[in-house]
Amino acid sequence: MNFRNLVKKRAIVIFFILTYLITWGLGAPADLIPGWPKILGLFMVTGPAIGAVIVTAVVKGKVGVEHLLSSLTRWRVGLGWYGIVLLGPAITMVVSIGLYGLFVNDSVVLESVQLIPMMGTHLLTLIGIFVYQLLIVWGEEIGWRGYALPRLQNKIHPLLASLVLGVLWGFWHLPFFLIKDSVHQKMGLPFFILATIGYTVLYTWIYNGTKGSVFLICLLHAANNTTVSYTMLFFPPLIENPLFSLAVLAFFNGVVILFAGPKLLWQPMADVS
Repeated sequence: MNFRNLVKKRAIVIFFILTYLITWGLGAPADLIPGWPKILGLFMVTGPAIGAVIVTAVVKGKVGVEHLLSSLTRWRVGLGWYGIVLLGPAITMVVSIGLYGLFVNDSVVLESVQLIPMMGTHLLTLIGIFVYQLLIVWGEEIGWRGYALPRLQNKIHPLLASLVLGVLWGFWHLPFFLIKDSVHQKMGLPFFILATIGYTVLYTWIYNGTKGSVFLICLLHAANNTTVSYTMLFFPPLIENPLFSLAVLAFFNGVVILFAGPKLLWQPMADVS
């Protein structure tokens, strides 16, 4: 068996190994080793993209890489999908804050509402965070959704594929837990893994519904990260006590599975191997 066939036979496993090695190899030392070039840490988020490109190049060559990257330009989808990916994270946050106020502390919610005018004055900051996130999340999504998700779905049930990818995506973030006062530290690993599983179900549904648009997934990922950043700033209790956000996420998961079906709009892809 030649090298290409060997990689092809274990392509998805090799992808995950490369992804973890690249990200952890660049990211973990940045937080543990004094003098480690911080610039290398900036490239840790590109681990999934690099892993996907390497495996695809070996198995399918230049044509395969071009096809993989073309999903980043697949923007011709229904306007409803744009509304979901751009507004969904904010709606989730607002509902979660409402539940927190209802069951825990309504005074904190009132204080947060009073900060809304301040949020308006930070509109440029909000846009800046979103653009910044959009510039970096492609490094994840080319790998997670562009490469891994369709291959997992071609082998196992879409819900099981989402569970597997959600867990692996969550543990991939371990180096971020070394960053003091990060969102990851404040949430804790168990809750974070539950969140990545929940988000992956939604991401799978959107990916399938848009016929494999990684561009839409990048918009969603950027919008979600931007919402988390603002939640950290204006409503930190929701990060430190994520049960309400997870409950809302679980509810939306249930709605999607109920109306889209347990296969999450999946259709077999003949050009995936």
